[in-house]
Amino acid sequence: MTTNDPVSRMVRAWTVFDGSLRSGGGFDDRAYDALTAALRACAAEWARRDAVPRLGANVLVDLFPATEANAALYQGEAADRIMRAAYELHALAGDCVALREEDG
Repeated sequence: MTTNDPVSRMVRAWTVFDGSLRSGGGFDDRAYDALTAALRACAAEWARRDAVPRLGANVLVDLFPATEANAALYQGEAADRIMRAAYELHALAGDCVALREEDG
């Protein structure tokens, strides 16, 4: 893996986005945009693969539960926005591991 491949970009963006929420720094729009773009790139790159890289899978399994847990640190619209992001990230993670039509 290079430092600019989709998985590396996803990990970097996830680390910044999650870290900002966990530390109380709030919703980092740039990190969120980078994360969603990296997830889309991973979904495209992995579409024909039978397996995803372990590091990518590690991030995918944390996206929703960690973001949902972080939402509990906030109130009102901030918490609602984080939960909306959690559901969007969950859907993008699903796209990353979607079965091909010929897989059933």
